[in-house]
Amino acid sequence: QADSIPSPQKAGAMADASAAEQAEEGGIPLSQASLQQLNAVKQQLEQEVRSLLNNQAALREAEARFQASIESLKSLCPENNGKAMLIPLTSSLYIDGHMTETKKVTVDVGTGYYIEMSVERAHKFCSRRCKLLSDNASKVEGVLKDKKKSLEQLQITMQQKMYMLQQQQEAAKSEER
Repeated sequence: QADSIPSPQKAGAMADASAAEQAEEGGIPLSQASLQQLNAVKQQLEQEVRSLLNNQAALREAEARFQASIESLKSLCPENNGKAMLIPLTSSLYIDGHMTETKKVTVDVGTGYYIEMSVERAHKFCSRRCKLLSDNASKVEGVLKDKKKSLEQLQITMQQKMYMLQQQQEAAKSEER
């Protein structure tokens, strides 16, 4: 990944290809790429890293909401039937109420669909969703780590190229004298 850059027409399709695969498919080794090409790839990698960070944050946030739902489900037991409680209307506005149902809940299963379930089934549903979100966040974390490593290698190569360019310019100036 970090040893070559894809040719422009293959940039999207080869984002995750290894260096050997890129060389076979017409990629340019980093050492042969111009600073302009390296900068374009750097900008693309930075955008991908930002996007992955946003995706990971969204997954972790959704996981936290399901964890909060699991905690709320724990209070739904027969002993709490009829007890006073605060009912959230918004994230900051609550009203007084009484718990009237402790055996069934209505669960948002996505895309605007709600299903009435037993508390136990709702707990299992939320647990499955938490695991799925956690697994996906971990996968994104792995891809993110690889992208950051590629970006770091690219930046090192760019610095080396700029240093070599400076050295060449200084050598050319000293030859003119």
